[in-house]
Amino acid sequence: MMSVWSSLVGQDAAVAQLSEAAVGARAIIAGRGGGRASDEARSMSHAWLITGPPGSGRSVAARAFAAALQCTGEEPGCGACPGCRTTMARTNADVVFAATETSIINVDTARSLVLQAQSAPSQGLWRVIVVEDADRLGESGANALLKAIEEPPEHTVWLLCAPSPEDMIATIRSRCRHLGLRIPTAAAVADLLVREGVATPDVALEAARAAQSHIGLARALARDPQMRERRRAIITAPASVRSVGEAVMAADRLLETAKTQADAQVAERNAREKAELLRQLGMEEGESATKASRTMIRQLEEDQKRRSKRALTDA
Repeated sequence: MMSVWSSLVGQDAAVAQLSEAAVGARAIIAGRGGGRASDEARSMSHAWLITGPPGSGRSVAARAFAAALQCTGEEPGCGACPGCRTTMARTNADVVFAATETSIINVDTARSLVLQAQSAPSQGLWRVIVVEDADRLGESGANALLKAIEEPPEHTVWLLCAPSPEDMIATIRSRCRHLGLRIPTAAAVADLLVREGVATPDVALEAARAAQSHIGLARALARDPQMRERRRAIITAPASVRSVGEAVMAADRLLETAKTQADAQVAERNAREKAELLRQLGMEEGESATKASRTMIRQLEEDQKRRSKRALTDA
């Protein structure tokens, strides 16, 4: 069984810092019985800001650290104990993962996270709140989180992920311990894809290079030949530009490629979600809907439109 840190590619310094903090977290737990926590506890913080370029593994690092905090094995992050396994599978009741498929995390979601942060752990050692797209918090949402981060319960840890420290408001940034990640090498990403059984070494290296070491994108490229072809068109487009007119035409082609990429990313999921909703409503495709059913279908369609907009923006 591999440790939870094995999925963090090319981040040795970050792994060392998070491992030390996980040891410190155990010292804090031990000190709650009445004794004083050891000096090791000083490496731990109740709030972390994990930053790095897209594809550097911010959410991967946050999940691994959350698992190490819940770990009951000999070394934090063993990967084998129930705390590690359930957290890595996103099924641990004491670890809340928050992300958005739209352009913003609204204030209602932020307030819900604050409320969940007040609850004591039900079975684990900590209540961990992981905000994977913290840079997408609106001003109201960020302010809602601020109070909870300023005065957290002793059992709660916040893990905020963003591309850079400047993407967070200064008041939150100043209350978090910062951990910066870097882009791994293409060879390291390719090795990960091969270990995961995603692709052969040649395809894995091609995908990693085309993705510029973005791990998630490299994984998707390795699995989808058509996506690799679209990516190749994007990368080679500048080589064909010799004039302003050609630049305009190349830009138009890039936009069409991005639209195709975004549509391919969401189309299958959208169809699956709609089919599942119709099944739950006891309806067939094309069947007239009741007023209540129309409301639910319209809400799903609006959610899917927001997701499609986000996918196009990202592409």
